[in-house]
Amino acid sequence: MLSMGARDDGGWCSPRQGFRATLLISVVGFLVSFGFSLLAPVLPLYALTFGVDLAFVGVLVGSIGITKVALDIPAGVASDRIGTKRFMSLGLMTVTVSAIVSALAVNEWMLLIGLVLQGAGSAVYFTSSYLAVSRLCPVGKRGRHLGLFVSLQFLGSTSGPLVGGLFGQSFGLGTPFLVYALFAGASLAMVHFGVGSEVEGKGGRIDVRQLTSALRDRTLAAINVGLLAISVVRIGLIATVLPVFATGNLGMSPVEFGAVLTAFSLANFVTLLPAGALSDRLGRRPFMFTSLMATGLLVLLLSLSHGAMSFAAIMIAMGAALGLTGPIGAWVSDISRPAELGASMGLFRTMGDVGSFIGPVALTMFLPGEGAPSDRRPSCWPAS
Repeated sequence: MLSMGARDDGGWCSPRQGFRATLLISVVGFLVSFGFSLLAPVLPLYALTFGVDLAFVGVLVGSIGITKVALDIPAGVASDRIGTKRFMSLGLMTVTVSAIVSALAVNEWMLLIGLVLQGAGSAVYFTSSYLAVSRLCPVGKRGRHLGLFVSLQFLGSTSGPLVGGLFGQSFGLGTPFLVYALFAGASLAMVHFGVGSEVEGKGGRIDVRQLTSALRDRTLAAINVGLLAISVVRIGLIATVLPVFATGNLGMSPVEFGAVLTAFSLANFVTLLPAGALSDRLGRRPFMFTSLMATGLLVLLLSLSHGAMSFAAIMIAMGAALGLTGPIGAWVSDISRPAELGASMGLFRTMGDVGSFIGPVALTMFLPGEGAPSDRRPSCWPAS
């Protein structure tokens, strides 16, 4: 039996030390998520200013996900072998650079480069940070620790869309990228000076046999399929299709849609943290099943929405339903051997990011239309 503060990889840190490190990493997750969520109401509209059609908008948004797909598993294993803190810092540095490149984009191809870099940095940082928190927490409190980590990410998402919409509408659609770069840079400093060796773990090599074994695990496969479906809804529907739908069909401004996304994320936050704590006692499966069923029904209702008020109400309910999953990564940690945690978490992140890529590309293929150039520069920039 593990003693208080003991970890299932054989490491040890005091409960206070583990919680303090979890809190710091969670605050960094809040800052990064806040910065990324600034882009949610403006990214598709920003892409349209380059004169591309909606299908290419889907490719641009989906490029973040496909880059994550390519790097999630290598990032998980490399984090084990080279150092979790180093990889967290590398990820945040890459995110900072990517946001600046995207803000300064002069055409769709430069924007694509910035978004690909963003996907790379996100894969490296979030896979490493999931591993760090998984190792910091005692086994019996994994849901609580990961619940705090994930909840603060969604708390960042709560306020980000509204602020991003305000910045985009007032100062130009490229401005939220610059603000994102500032938050990512601050997060890099926090990790560099505030995180110690307690986040490191003993990882193993990954090979074809190990991946095959993970793919044959029915529980892990079910978790990954559920995460894929959730990612299609979050990135394909909510982050890509709905901003265009709300603007073109419901006449909503970026600020109004950002307010709806803020309410969606707040509802998600309200249900996610208690779901994580309860799943430590009642099991992960009932929460995941309920969340997927409720979300599917609400997506169907969303297609029947014809007004801003009904649209907002359904979005808030959907946020609450998605929060019921709790910290899905805790379930992966529960069923993975310590030496294989990096690979399992990388596979888990990969399946979620497959949905992040498939969702925008697949759903925007059904939307005809082309973008029209408009103001995308921060208002303080001189005209070219």
